[in-house]
Amino acid sequence: MPICLICIIVFVIWLRVKLKQNHSDVSKKNDAFWEREAQANFARKQDISSLPYLTVPNDALPFGTPLDETEEDLQNQVRECSRRKMLNLSGYSNTDLKEKYGPTNLEELSACDQNFLSFIRALNNWGKYLYEQEEYDRSRQIMEYSLSIGSDISSVFVTLGNIYAREQQLEEVDKLITLVQNSDISLKDSVIRQLRLCKLEY
Repeated sequence: MPICLICIIVFVIWLRVKLKQNHSDVSKKNDAFWEREAQANFARKQDISSLPYLTVPNDALPFGTPLDETEEDLQNQVRECSRRKMLNLSGYSNTDLKEKYGPTNLEELSACDQNFLSFIRALNNWGKYLYEQEEYDRSRQIMEYSLSIGSDISSVFVTLGNIYAREQQLEEVDKLITLVQNSDISLKDSVIRQLRLCKLEY
């Protein structure tokens, strides 16, 4: 039998074995997930009244007389979001939440998480607009507060990086780079590249 044919047969056998192993691994993971999900659906309800709901201090954000109608609308969006119950639950899946707090609390917890996401998006929009209007101090205050409460929006990091670089606070840009490197934000590599470019532009 030609060596080439033997190699092909060996490769086909190896490939079938690997595919079977992968299928088995995927099946085990799926079985484990659904077993955990089933158990989570019967978890005991827990008291969620003492969870670390986000409250916004009066002096945390630079509210005041807006520059124009656009900023007035952006301020109002932030105010409206800040009045809702908010929780940063980005590190939890629905199964995690049901296991920890019981399935009957899932709807309320999900609503609090969605409120938090709406809030940090509103902060980002406001801070970016002020940066574009060269209101750097106010933009900085908004973006720093946003990071302090756990925002993972990439433009928050980049906007702050530009502000720090403009003020020649390059050590602060380096801190942002380290923060991004240790995070799970989307487009991590792109954000790091933009932050490094900030240091060269001013």
